[in-house]
Amino acid sequence: MRKAGKFARLLFLAVFVWGVNISVVHAATCTPCFDVTDHGAVGDGKARCTEAIQKAIDACHAAGGGMVYLPAGRYLSGALFLKSNVTLHISEGATLLASTGFDDFPPFKPGWRIQSDDTQRSSLITGVDIENIAVTGRGTLNGQGKPWWDALREDKNSKDGQPKILTYGRPRVINFYRCRDILIEGVTIVDSPSWTVHPVGCENLVVNGISIINPESGPNTDGVNPESCRNVQIANCFIDTGDDCITLKSGEDEEGRLKARPTENVTITNCVMYKGHGAVVIGSEMSGGIRNVTASNIVCVGTDRAVRIKSTRGRGGVVENIRFANFVVDNVKEPIYITNFYTKTKPEPVSERTPIFRDIAISHFTIKNSPCTAKILGLPEMPIQRLRITDLTASTRVGFSCDSVAGLELRDVHVDADRGPAFEIKNCKDVELRAVKTTDPRVDEPVVRLENVQDAFIQGCRAYSGTGSFLELKGKMTRGIALAGNELSAAKNPFLLKDGAEKGAVVEK
Repeated sequence: MRKAGKFARLLFLAVFVWGVNISVVHAATCTPCFDVTDHGAVGDGKARCTEAIQKAIDACHAAGGGMVYLPAGRYLSGALFLKSNVTLHISEGATLLASTGFDDFPPFKPGWRIQSDDTQRSSLITGVDIENIAVTGRGTLNGQGKPWWDALREDKNSKDGQPKILTYGRPRVINFYRCRDILIEGVTIVDSPSWTVHPVGCENLVVNGISIINPESGPNTDGVNPESCRNVQIANCFIDTGDDCITLKSGEDEEGRLKARPTENVTITNCVMYKGHGAVVIGSEMSGGIRNVTASNIVCVGTDRAVRIKSTRGRGGVVENIRFANFVVDNVKEPIYITNFYTKTKPEPVSERTPIFRDIAISHFTIKNSPCTAKILGLPEMPIQRLRITDLTASTRVGFSCDSVAGLELRDVHVDADRGPAFEIKNCKDVELRAVKTTDPRVDEPVVRLENVQDAFIQGCRAYSGTGSFLELKGKMTRGIALAGNELSAAKNPFLLKDGAEKGAVVEK
């Protein structure tokens, strides 16, 4: 007993002095490690290593699990199929290099769709119905996407517009179907042939500390696209890509509604986004529903949009319980863009085909060097329900624009716009404006323009020197506008009635 106690004390001392992590020691001694070079892989960037790496994966799985290790080098490979309980570790100085041979990514059927054939190309790393898997390391996954991008353009330019080369589409870099307990951590991914990381129908997914870099010229090279997934964490990532950076999806139109598998319980935090059509995006394929999402602590520099929620008639589905907070937005074309007009469609009666957006909160945004502040477009037949924006500061060329929202609240929102009203709100009802302002007013434009707005409450606002009209009311449908506790004496006109707005539309309290 004395010897055992002495050994324990010495071990503790070693841990304390040298900073050894006991869990790491345990993992190193207990987790089998399968070096791909022991199975015939050659890291010269020329020899095709698909078979050797797959042998290492299969051997690791057969042993009950462990780590498949790629040491420094460049390993050329076609499609690899990950197995349960396997970690694929790309070490420092190692690159897993996707083959440019299209036949190295054979078609397979994941069995996800209900109505249509879902045959598609396998990806550089593919997984179907597996669990407890990981792709880790400080190395690089290179999708070598250019041949695929060129083929896509050639197909699009064909006479009949039908694909001749990419019959089964393009591979992803990482593509998992119906998997659970997934970790993707540390790796850098470049030049993806299409969407970069695409988990479908997965549960318990963590994406942490990865970098995705795809050129602007790469079509549809989205960053991370969870589709019909639940319990998702995306954190500490850098994404600079040719399409949306992070996009949540859940199937398209009737196929998605029949599957009825929402993407839900998602956190996105501490990420930096450079190029990309949108930084944090929902849709447009959201027919199975998307709910319970929070995105926070995001820096967007040069993306087309910071927040983008998009759908259209025909999709159906519900987007609800969404929160965006703590965004710094610089040089972004449309910082906040929420629309149900993603494609041009004809009006139709409300049905299961009608998309629904509700219970969305946006807070703590700083926006500068951008053409506009926000553009929000609900459907006339199905307005966006309960949208709240608080603590936002923007300096843009055009201000805040909103159409067809039921339950709009703006609180502590400061917009300086070079032209037009700072706030333009149309066809909305149940509106609250509290402490909204512009410190750069103009005599020829109102601070707030309400057109065909019903039941609005405006409180705690202040007109700054140089204001022409603080509030402009337009349209015969405008009514029930209550003003209380405002300081508007610096305005030439506290409010102005135009285009059929009636005197009784405004009540000052």
